[in-house]
Amino acid sequence: MAPIPDLAQLAAALAPTLGQSPEEATASVMLCLRDGPRGTEVLLCRRATREGDPWSGHVGLPGGGVEELDADALETAARETHEEVGFDPRQHGTVLGMLEPLAPRTFPITIAAYVAHITAAVELTLSDEIAVAWWTPFADLQWISAEVPEAPTRVSAYRLPHAEAQDVVLWGITYRLLDRLFRVAQIAVDPE
Repeated sequence: MAPIPDLAQLAAALAPTLGQSPEEATASVMLCLRDGPRGTEVLLCRRATREGDPWSGHVGLPGGGVEELDADALETAARETHEEVGFDPRQHGTVLGMLEPLAPRTFPITIAAYVAHITAAVELTLSDEIAVAWWTPFADLQWISAEVPEAPTRVSAYRLPHAEAQDVVLWGITYRLLDRLFRVAQIAVDPE
């Protein structure tokens, strides 16, 4: 089971990052969190299977590439969330702040990751880029060591028990971003 971040503590820990936008960001994602009956939930998406998409079929977060018309990386994350799942997190909640940018070893990108607390009811309207999306209680994420076709060795992952198939796992970039979220949440609880 994954740690369950407390939203008030996360908001306090991320507050110093409000207004920041990494200039080096070439992509941006939004970690949409909400209060659920079993604690904090995160919005996860399974990307549609598409030829030429390196993340085809993977579980991830709403997001995508920074475009020239985007004012900053936050604008990218909000725009992509609206395009992919049908709502703007700034209009249906509060952006709490930003995690440390992530530069994966296997792709020449830098990802800005914003965290939003969604407080209004939202109806998910999925684009053709997204096959399915779930509000997932952190309590349901089960840590496993998984085999994935893209990696030569087993990887750390979370299995999603509610997903449509047992082989659906969250790994790679999204796993690393959730790990960063959990570290921020832990530091907020225990600053020592």
